[in-house]
Amino acid sequence: MDAGSQGMRKGELVGGRYRLAESIGKGGMAQVWRATDLIAGRDTAVKFLRPDSEDLQQLDTHERLAELDLLRARFRREGNLLGRLDHPSIPELYDQGSHQSMPYLVMRLVTGVTLHKFLGQHAPLPLSVAVSVAVQTADALACAHTLPVVHRDLKPQNIMISEEGVVSLLDFGIAKPLGIGVTQYTRHGSTLGSRGYQAPEQILEKEPTTRTDIYAFGCVCYELLTSRPPFAMDGTKGLIEQHLHQDPLPPSLYSAGVTEALDQLVLAMLAKDPEERPAVGEVLDVLNLLAPRPGDPEPRPRLHPDPTTPLRHPQDRPAERRSQPPAASASDGDEEWLDARAVERLCDKAEHEIQEGDPDETVRHLAALAGRARMEWGSRRPLVRRVWELAAEGLRLTGDCGAAARLYQGVALELVHGDGPQQRADRAVLRLRVAECRLAFGEIEAAIQTIEEAGRIAAGLPGLLATRVEDVRREVDLDVTERLADPDAPQE
Repeated sequence: MDAGSQGMRKGELVGGRYRLAESIGKGGMAQVWRATDLIAGRDTAVKFLRPDSEDLQQLDTHERLAELDLLRARFRREGNLLGRLDHPSIPELYDQGSHQSMPYLVMRLVTGVTLHKFLGQHAPLPLSVAVSVAVQTADALACAHTLPVVHRDLKPQNIMISEEGVVSLLDFGIAKPLGIGVTQYTRHGSTLGSRGYQAPEQILEKEPTTRTDIYAFGCVCYELLTSRPPFAMDGTKGLIEQHLHQDPLPPSLYSAGVTEALDQLVLAMLAKDPEERPAVGEVLDVLNLLAPRPGDPEPRPRLHPDPTTPLRHPQDRPAERRSQPPAASASDGDEEWLDARAVERLCDKAEHEIQEGDPDETVRHLAALAGRARMEWGSRRPLVRRVWELAAEGLRLTGDCGAAARLYQGVALELVHGDGPQQRADRAVLRLRVAECRLAFGEIEAAIQTIEEAGRIAAGLPGLLATRVEDVRREVDLDVTERLADPDAPQE
């Protein structure tokens, strides 16, 4: 029997439906099995907590029982987080339960190679490949940060590239939701994260924020672009000391193809002060400009898997879709295409509810249809953008700030095309709304930066567009002022 297998065996039935096939991975505190879901008829990944890991065995009985309680709580939290994260690059949660007194999670099975192995096989990477991995990872990270959730263990070993080139962000085992009333699942004196990717505040055991992930992602991007980490043991300065006190060299010194914009982005992501790092939306703004476009040629030399494929051929991307809530008013059946006229009617109804200040179930129907509309109709059809914007506006007014922020951000990143005055104004307003929603989770500094940036954008816009941006900017600025004046006010 495999040490640390908890007594699990090939062929064992878990939860009355998951037949274990083979162990496919094992970490310090968990083990993952490939299993067949006998009811749904699909392969899944079943993750078990390991009660017999070496770290636990080194503790005395009292400490081991206390640590197991902490790990069980962390395991449950991971399941709760996965149940809220809805993104094609984050494996969705199918089920959870307990087997042999130990918790387990059942997730979509992601196959392929880790980024760590991919870099070992193919580095140095063509710039288009490096950016393709980065932009897909950042998009998944943006979904998590919108909740907001901090991953806290971003590294090449937790990034998977499928046979089709689709990038997935894995292992939310030590992820942490931000906000008031969050239970700590970390022992005092234990530093979470992985050596070489920890932000300075993690090393110093300070409270993590979404900018903590940005630092780790900066380390990953540095490796993608240069085939080396930003810091390495050099015989004189230890790795921790360098992450705390030393500035990295620009990536372009190691790779001639790295642009000035990428240099500036990565160095900003690796700033020692979290407040000096960009938000993930700003990271995506830069990466999206450099990412491959539909119809671009494949990279040379050819790679397998090829992470540029989902960006060059988005219509061929495998669809891992969650089941959507029923929306009979928008289609005649789950298997049929959306009816554009029915969706238009839903939009009209939602718009009326929003104008009356009383958004209701119609808005939630639109939110449930948003991803499907984007998938079926693409990013350039005006109706798609209308669905997303109305859903975002309605959810914001109902207080569902996390979902609203994600939709606003999706419009800004995917559905606003061009860089004329109208588009710049639209993006500024959308980013202000994202910042307003994130204020509910304490992201005051990020909101201040967004307000300042919107002011600079408004100064360069013609009259009516500038007025529109300024009106929303003042609205968000007032919200920030009120929160700064009363920091102990309850969060939504």
